[in-house]
Amino acid sequence: MNEQFWKGKKILITGGAGFIGSHVTERLVELGATVRAVDNLERGKLENIRSTINQIEFLERDLREKYACEEVCRSMDVVIHLASKVGGIKYYLQKPGQLILQNAQIDSFMLQASLQHGVDRYLYASSAHVYPIDRQLSPDASPLVEEDSVPAHPDLSYGWAKLLGEKQIEYSIAEGTKLKAAIVRLVGVYGENQELDLETGSAIPVFMRRAIEYPDHGPFVIWGTGEETRSYCYIDDVVEGLLRAVENLNTHQLLGPLNLGNEGRIRMGELAERIVQISGKEIEIIRDTSKPTLIWGQAVSCAKARKVLGGWEPRVSLDEGLRKTYGHLAMRLAKQQVGLG
Repeated sequence: MNEQFWKGKKILITGGAGFIGSHVTERLVELGATVRAVDNLERGKLENIRSTINQIEFLERDLREKYACEEVCRSMDVVIHLASKVGGIKYYLQKPGQLILQNAQIDSFMLQASLQHGVDRYLYASSAHVYPIDRQLSPDASPLVEEDSVPAHPDLSYGWAKLLGEKQIEYSIAEGTKLKAAIVRLVGVYGENQELDLETGSAIPVFMRRAIEYPDHGPFVIWGTGEETRSYCYIDDVVEGLLRAVENLNTHQLLGPLNLGNEGRIRMGELAERIVQISGKEIEIIRDTSKPTLIWGQAVSCAKARKVLGGWEPRVSLDEGLRKTYGHLAMRLAKQQVGLG
């Protein structure tokens, strides 16, 4: 990684108070960048950027408004676009129209504003949800490579919105714009500052919250049979990959799409068991098989990212990352209980 590249650079981070955005913000402050973080605080929290809030410019804005996107892009060298309507599988199933409409709106306005204001480099955080559902119907499904996204058939509206966001960038560059852009497909990112809400949170923080609060707030339930498989990548490794992608726009006008994650996979039942083990509690795991399983197996190949991003690869093991994350989430929940968080 070229740390000198970031010194003095004017960087906009959308979703800057969210899970991934807060970590990117912290890392860029360490590297000497001039950071503007933008968030509507619908899901992000100022608590997440408490350590850097006095060293950055923070703007509370709603990027579903075109004028807000135009405002925040002014005078920026680099835009790292992370803002998105996201949630756990329950949320995706309940709000498909809201997700695709609002995410398409945010992505369109942000790209237009970046082009309008002459932003030099643009990073778009896409997702493994762009991949066709028919390639993810077995727990042992073959690892997904970037070319597998077409012919398109994502199962969730979130995936369709992300695919549209990718295509907007590709077609804009094809028209001859000077914008340089990187597209990364994030896969199973987890770590400190993740959303803890049981209704909208992702699997790892939800499992951890159920374990931390067990048995006071009900049973430890997981959706499905537990045989479903996923891959997970710790936040520090993902941040490293994102920043390397921006740096590598020195030699690319369009970089990617690149899968950015961990090539290993784990059964969801085993993941729950590991979290229970970390908790040190005696917990019965209940499988709710009445809920539909959409994606049976999701694993990716990151060979392109390793090649293009100078040998980048995840360094934090799943066990190490889970322990770090569990300790942090337990501390957050304890603070909330006494009114400090």
